[in-house]
Amino acid sequence: MTTDLLAIFSHEKLSCLDFDDVALIDKAQRQAVAESMDEIFGRFLSAIDYQHIIVPEDAAFRKDLWAWGYSRLAKAEPDNAHLDFILETSATCMEYFYQSACHQSKMAMGTTTAAALLADSLVGKPGGLDQFNHFSQRYLRGLPQPDGLCDALAEGIKDCDEFYGSKNPRGGSFSVMGWLAGIDAFCEESSFAQKLPGQFESDVSSKRRTEWSVEKLPYYLRSLTGLPCPYIVPIFKPSHNLEVPVDSWISGVPDLSQFIWLVNDFFSFPKEVFVLENFNYFSHVTRARRQDGRISLFSSNDGLWTFRDTLYEAFDQLKSCILALDKLFLTFAKSLSDKVEAAQTQAEMNGLTKETEKTLKLDRENLENAQLVAKYWGEFKQGTIAWYINSPRYRLDSIRAIVGRQ
Repeated sequence: MTTDLLAIFSHEKLSCLDFDDVALIDKAQRQAVAESMDEIFGRFLSAIDYQHIIVPEDAAFRKDLWAWGYSRLAKAEPDNAHLDFILETSATCMEYFYQSACHQSKMAMGTTTAAALLADSLVGKPGGLDQFNHFSQRYLRGLPQPDGLCDALAEGIKDCDEFYGSKNPRGGSFSVMGWLAGIDAFCEESSFAQKLPGQFESDVSSKRRTEWSVEKLPYYLRSLTGLPCPYIVPIFKPSHNLEVPVDSWISGVPDLSQFIWLVNDFFSFPKEVFVLENFNYFSHVTRARRQDGRISLFSSNDGLWTFRDTLYEAFDQLKSCILALDKLFLTFAKSLSDKVEAAQTQAEMNGLTKETEKTLKLDRENLENAQLVAKYWGEFKQGTIAWYINSPRYRLDSIRAIVGRQ
């Protein structure tokens, strides 16, 4: 982490972040947190060279998504207002995340996303957990799902498998296994709402000053519930006939995964503070670090880790993985272009042979794939962040007004 970032987070005006339980802060502090996050988000967007965009609606896609939603999800969600909210969230996600995607790709991911969003909203309600506890087992064994939401979700996952695995079966299995692991993780995380694992309750703060396993649990669960794998595959397969080979982007999967779930937690923070939501990744991390006796980098009352430390860490992790992906995809494509151009010039000077023509053809194919990966990553990065900023649910009005003027 850079000294400049530490200096920014050490400023007195961010002392409002020195708390360890969102549910215990009052209205005045919540307002102070919202104002401090405007400063943090502004710094973050500047650090990653963010350029704001507004993506137009896709009328044909929306028409088909709403028809599917009212046909397949209305039984599980009779409240039309909430169902419209679910479908609108899914629609805008597809429009912003996958700007080059064809209609079929948007529908495969859009329907599955809508079903997953509805499942996430219902799993914590009475009886909601029961219907999903055996979802993955039924799916893998080829058993029928209960009529309604489970059946619709299974149908969506199969559509993703068929579309993204149509040419390379690994693409389909990558998507399917990500969905199933995420659903199981939803269920596991939901059970924590009633009772956390015993290690979270034990008092080790006076005995330990080094990282221990329970600190890693929030990260592990979030890497599953954030559904990174299902959302990575569509980036690089925008249509049935256009698919970037897995080998061209597989190196970026670790950072892409972290980007997908951490960007959600980062930009969700003001909303969750506003509604006093304390059952999330940031809260779990803060609790685990405090329990292990982690010392705060800032001036907390008891000297232990607070939300300011968690946000500082998240800022640095998210910025680092974005810049790493820019280097891996964007910078690599540019350097490969220069290399291919130089090789072409050299070959022409020396005289083209069958062997050099074969090598140049392979180089040009690799360059084409690298340029597509760079293009799709750029769209996904800018579109994802723009979606959070533009979405009313995240209460980022101040940031939206600032970036909209730039």
